Amino acid sequence: MNLSPTAEQRKPAATPSLLPGPIRPTKAEMTRRRLLDAGLLLFAEHGPRGVTSHAIAAKAGYAAGTFYLHFKDKIELFRELAEDTAASLEVRLISAAADKTDPRDVIHAQADALVGFAEEQRDLLRIVFHPGGEAGDVAARILERLAEGVSARRRERAAAGATEDCFDADVLAQAIVGMWAHVLAWWAEDPSRATRADLVRTLTHFQLHGHRSEGSEPCSLAAPLPTTNQSGTPSPAGERSP
Repeated sequence: MNLSPTAEQRKPAATPSLLPGPIRPTKAEMTRRRLLDAGLLLFAEHGPRGVTSHAIAAKAGYAAGTFYLHFKDKIELFRELAEDTAASLEVRLISAAADKTDPRDVIHAQADALVGFAEEQRDLLRIVFHPGGEAGDVAARILERLAEGVSARRRERAAAGATEDCFDADVLAQAIVGMWAHVLAWWAEDPSRATRADLVRTLTHFQLHGHRSEGSEPCSLAAPLPTTNQSGTPSPAGERSP
């Protein structure tokens, strides 16, 4: 009688995988997501003033009571939509600049990321930054959050010697973010107003050089920034003040 294990018996027993499987959203999370998606569709179509909490619940396929289990009112839902979107924009801006060392490359990559974001979130941009809109306080909070991020990143780059610390970081951040919001909201209203390429190019050039044009290539992204000498007059391109 042969008691030797067969080839099949010699195979090691399968060990259960210790890796966690994909995390599935809970029923409550799925309900909340459906309410958020329904709210975005209705806000885009009617604006915050023309939407009710009951309408959002109905659009998502729920009774009104389900809405109030997740949100106090429509503005709380809208605020969550806007702030989640602002957080994703911050991540995109950081990622766009992560492997760049030249400030020109950083600014161009971030302008490209901004315009891509505006294309994807056109409806939300139109609602949040609509002048005099019901969601004005939400817009102000988002702009402040973005400005804080821009200011912090500029300070980090200045400390690392990656950019010159010529301006107050907070003031500059407010100016940059204000420009972003105005230009992108204007474009989101009617994308035929400018091509995507022109939008990226103009935002990049303006942030680097203002409205100036220099040399034989008036819109070159590589145009040097002027410096100002002690008398207050612009120095020749490339010359630094003592």
